[in-house]
Amino acid sequence: MTRLVYSSDLHGDMALYRATGEAACRCEADAIVLGGDLCPGTPSASAVALPHSQPLFLLDDVAPLVKSWRRDRPALRVFAIPGNDDCGTILAALRELESVGLVENLHQSSARLGPYSLVGLAFVPPTPFSFKDFERRDGPEGRPFERQAARSVLATEQGFQIIADFDSYLKSLPSIEDELARLPATEASRTIAVLHSPPYNTRCDVLYGGEHIGSRAIRHWIERTQPLLTLHGHIHESPKMSGSFSDRIGSSVVVNPGASGRVPHIVTIDLGDVIELAHSVYGRRKI
Repeated sequence: MTRLVYSSDLHGDMALYRATGEAACRCEADAIVLGGDLCPGTPSASAVALPHSQPLFLLDDVAPLVKSWRRDRPALRVFAIPGNDDCGTILAALRELESVGLVENLHQSSARLGPYSLVGLAFVPPTPFSFKDFERRDGPEGRPFERQAARSVLATEQGFQIIADFDSYLKSLPSIEDELARLPATEASRTIAVLHSPPYNTRCDVLYGGEHIGSRAIRHWIERTQPLLTLHGHIHESPKMSGSFSDRIGSSVVVNPGASGRVPHIVTIDLGDVIELAHSVYGRRKI
């Protein structure tokens, strides 16, 4: 049976990374999947160093850790996507890690894991925060933009670049709906989708105020394609607010492990029986 360990929104916390690797080795997992927001730094951060320091974090801190996991479990594979708190400059670092066989980047791509296919997408609908590298309109129209709490920026090799007109910037790019349509075709019943944004109106996209803030485009894509399993993050508090880290959309099992400070939120999943889930905080659940 193919087994994976999933976590998201580690935000550069090495203790959480180590806990994820230890869980994978302990349960003899075939793969670790990391669902975005990989690096230190917050959406409101103004430190000009982040476009440079985030890639270095992956190369200097994460890469040696993955090598240590491999010493304990040589066949272990590590898959990842960025998240909206990551700078676009980390894509080059992920390519470098992929070239040496350490981390496989699923963003806008796919990979095989035994009889299963993994696909991934980092984009989220617009947030009120600064980093915009992985934000897109949800669909052709998109929902009304939230009031921006800080200036909108993109990460470049020269530092942060201010987006003068965020509305026009978004309209110049494909939507999340467009990007989902471009994902490689896979056999739905054996597909695991790693999508940083959770789908709209589920137990996996609930904010502290009770509002559902997930992606409608992602929900419609899941409803239409019915992958075996979809893995999300982004809304840290959702499991606490909704009372569940998992849900269903048709036959698809939807998971958001949540995040809470330095407490590891890790889900262990046997792909031959995805309705049986084990969470490091919330225990076992049959969905």
